[in-house]
Amino acid sequence: MTSCGDLADLVRRAAEAQANRHEGLVVAALRGERSAVHGTGSTGGTGSTPDGDTLFQIGSVTKVFTTLALAAAVTRRELTIDTPVDDLLGMPSPTADPPITLGHLAAHSSGLPRLPPGVLLRGLRQRSDPYRGFGPDDLVTGYSRARSRARPGRRFRYSNFGVALLGEALARHAGTSWDRLVAAEVTGPLGLRDTVPHVRPDQQDRRATGHSARRRPVPDWDLGAVAPAGGLWSSAHDVLLFLGAHLEPEDSEVPDALRLVQQPRFRANRWMQLCLGWMLTPLRRSGRSVLWHNGGTGGFSSFAGFQPETGAGVVVLSNTARSVDRAGMGLLEELVHGAATP
Repeated sequence: MTSCGDLADLVRRAAEAQANRHEGLVVAALRGERSAVHGTGSTGGTGSTPDGDTLFQIGSVTKVFTTLALAAAVTRRELTIDTPVDDLLGMPSPTADPPITLGHLAAHSSGLPRLPPGVLLRGLRQRSDPYRGFGPDDLVTGYSRARSRARPGRRFRYSNFGVALLGEALARHAGTSWDRLVAAEVTGPLGLRDTVPHVRPDQQDRRATGHSARRRPVPDWDLGAVAPAGGLWSSAHDVLLFLGAHLEPEDSEVPDALRLVQQPRFRANRWMQLCLGWMLTPLRRSGRSVLWHNGGTGGFSSFAGFQPETGAGVVVLSNTARSVDRAGMGLLEELVHGAATP
């Protein structure tokens, strides 16, 4: 069993092992009632060492916030997993049989391409901020023009485009913006005050500066209409609270939605299943499965994962465009394996 002191030591060692690869890094973990956070390096702005309250752009970890908003609407019976996207967007689907549903978008089985039509070319023109100026109308028009690469529900095809459409569809159904929707359905009920689409003035002094893989400062990405797939900023403390809610859903304001997003819906391959947003993968050492997601933008990288039976959760946030997956999954496996060891 991992003690509180052991947990802090594991987190510290995981952070320090990555220090020379990242400008700044925060590792956080929980096991049951215990938690620990350790930061290393520099925020890049004030030069201070990042900590649990430092804000990072979390990239595609945003997706599991958007899919939780879907789950909230489903558990209230306002929508279903099988609601066709066409019904909410008012645009024809790239495939009529079967139609693309909200569930397909949330589990990356829609067959839609990774990026909306035109974004790749736009990115070549403005590499430092590839989504800048890409609005909701561009997104929905792109949906009407897109070609499905596979029959919906048949194949795993990771799609930022799909989750961006999911966020826009949910927002239109609710008669609001995605920013306000995620605040009303997710961050508000879960008490995540530092998880925001845009850093507020009162948060600016805690915001990390993004860096390239070579650790050079780079501009922040403004993801525009693709924000539901990758635009949130958050802190290690907030993401850890988010994971804690998934581990103890009965203690939250949205227990049914938190349970729903953890249910497997689609098998991608031999090693991975897709839930609503979360990926489900077995660990090598323990044989237990973990739910996880990673993320990355031009200057940031992120990892969040948890294991329900052992109550273990791990967050890794970096202000450098280098993957933190190995650090996050390695620490999570160590915590889970330790819990299973007498």
